[in-house]
Amino acid sequence: MRVLLAAMAVLVLFTGTAQAKPRHIEARSPSLHPEGVAWDLSRGQFLVSSLRHGTVSLVGTNGRVRPLVTGTHMVSTFGLQVDGGRLLVAYGDIGFGERSVPGQSGLGIFDLRTGRALKYVDIPNGANDIAVDPRGNAYVTGALGDTIWKVGRDGTVTPFARDSRLGGPSIGNNGIAWDPRGFLVTGHYTDGTLFKVTQNHVEELPAPKLPGADGLTLTPQGLVVVTNGLAAPGRNAVTLLDTRTWQVKSQRDWKTAPTTAARTPHGTYVLSGRVDLLVRGETTDEFSLDR
Repeated sequence: MRVLLAAMAVLVLFTGTAQAKPRHIEARSPSLHPEGVAWDLSRGQFLVSSLRHGTVSLVGTNGRVRPLVTGTHMVSTFGLQVDGGRLLVAYGDIGFGERSVPGQSGLGIFDLRTGRALKYVDIPNGANDIAVDPRGNAYVTGALGDTIWKVGRDGTVTPFARDSRLGGPSIGNNGIAWDPRGFLVTGHYTDGTLFKVTQNHVEELPAPKLPGADGLTLTPQGLVVVTNGLAAPGRNAVTLLDTRTWQVKSQRDWKTAPTTAARTPHGTYVLSGRVDLLVRGETTDEFSLDR
């Protein structure tokens, strides 16, 4: 009996519950095609965006999907971040939505509990992904330009760092993460370069080139870089980098085109929103999260 109790205690210590969370979560919602994901600690559920509907939905570890943010002017939603009681959402129009508002690009700020809109902020050059620092400042990548934008808690938008290496003729700086050592890490989607960014300063990290670098997620194990071949000669894969040397610790191929990942108390889950089908002009109700 004591052996059984000891085993259960170890399980609780490492998973937070005596019942392990699933490694694979299969979810269904009409043509949702999520591109971004975040973990809502207050509910113990995922939050996912939607390229088709411009919404944000909750996804339980059992795969159940229910809406949180709906009925807004957002055409497509991309990267998500939770900051206390706020939900931050990058949005815009890249041609995959049910409707069109050409040139739309912004950051939506919502009440995490209710989904009520608190503020919308225009972001130049194709808002894509978001990182948040400990003071609640948001940093938004403009994937169609060479600038990372800072959004203060009051909604003021200023250029945080501008560098020609962040841009280019195609998709530039895309995924972004806040490193608690006091800097940002962003990835160039097309050429796969990773950069360390502080205010008005951009330097290339000594990491391997990872073309198709989409989502970046910092975990205790290292930096998770999710790559795909949706709009670049990238590999459908998930790579873990050592944040001391920026070299590869592990790499795993993915069957479908993953876009990003979310760190949870139960491990890091990678999102496959079947954007590969959407790019081909097809839709599906299915998407998945895998640990």
